[in-house]
Amino acid sequence: MESYQHKRNSLTETVSGKEDVKQCVKTIASTQKGSVPFMPEFGCDLFPAVGEKSPLAIDYLIGVYTREISLQEPRCEISEVVGDFTEDGQIKMTIYFTCKEDENSDFVEVYV
Repeated sequence: MESYQHKRNSLTETVSGKEDVKQCVKTIASTQKGSVPFMPEFGCDLFPAVGEKSPLAIDYLIGVYTREISLQEPRCEISEVVGDFTEDGQIKMTIYFTCKEDENSDFVEVYV
């Protein structure tokens, strides 16, 4: 059975396959755990890293993303998570993953 969901920022379009997995990874990575009603375990605990300008914040997010995305999105396998600071002090995290169904690699970027 194929899975699909509404495309982000669209009222009529849907995504499926690899694009569905990619959108799910980005949604999990950018959602604060506990913020979705009736789904308290969805997302990642981002608060400890918000506003931090320490390499420890990046290390923390690498661990959180690797663990939580692997648990919450079983259709993909995380291959690497990399973080860096932007000029304005945000943390930019790049999450590389492989879709288990077709073995295609892709990535998403999120800002904390």
